[in-house]
Amino acid sequence: MDLLITSGVSSFKLSDKGIVTADFDESSPSLRPTTKSFNGRNGRLFFSSDYDVKKISYAGYLTATNQFDYEAKRDWLYQALGSAKPYYITPILSSDKQYDYEVPGQTTGNKLGQSNGTISQKRFYVTPADTFAPQFVGSVDGKQLYKLEIHFETVGLPFSETLPKTSTITNQIAYAGTVTASQLEVPFYIKLTAQQTASTISLQIGSRTWTYSGTVAAGDVFLIGGMYNLKNSLSVNDNTNFEYFVLEPSTNGQIAVNSSITATIEIHDYKELYL
Repeated sequence: MDLLITSGVSSFKLSDKGIVTADFDESSPSLRPTTKSFNGRNGRLFFSSDYDVKKISYAGYLTATNQFDYEAKRDWLYQALGSAKPYYITPILSSDKQYDYEVPGQTTGNKLGQSNGTISQKRFYVTPADTFAPQFVGSVDGKQLYKLEIHFETVGLPFSETLPKTSTITNQIAYAGTVTASQLEVPFYIKLTAQQTASTISLQIGSRTWTYSGTVAAGDVFLIGGMYNLKNSLSVNDNTNFEYFVLEPSTNGQIAVNSSITATIEIHDYKELYL
């Protein structure tokens, strides 16, 4: 197990600095219910709930050859993970045994990281939830050993998410997420290139249907972004029904797509979201 940190265009693994990852756990998102109570009525009326924040806990061990080495690694750790600017964290997983011992230093062995590590498809956009500091626990193989516990909270959406994806749609969209991804929260867009003339367009994705009323020529390019609708780079909001699309979880991981005209349809920059 390892942890990949991505900030802007730079990425690094904690094992690059001699940090052994012992545990990585995520909670389900907390819920923020909307309720209202009235005098003379028992209980509260429930209207809806919104997901609030997901919490992630990390545990590992930092090794240092001496106190100067420890100070340098600790300063690097604070700079890398104590940033006020949010960043992505992604667990690196393996089907191999994580360690040759139960607790580093308990018996022989000093296995840093794992072989055959695979970066998880799920990553988290986070900031630290609290201060953290390495705790000295002893020595192993001639090195100082410090226990490290860090707690994170999601920023923005309270879900884990995949990297943005782009694909050409035939009659369905592959979506393996476990929670709905809305164009109002995840700014993906649909690119529709007409291959025939028409007076209207009707495009259905899942349970929602977007419509356009106006002349359509072969080669016209529509960009449907939820908050905007463009035809050949010009706004056509007044000719649409102001619909936006959502990608909803399904038992087969597929979302049906139907178009009233012959067209090439692409979905750009969508993410799969997981509770």
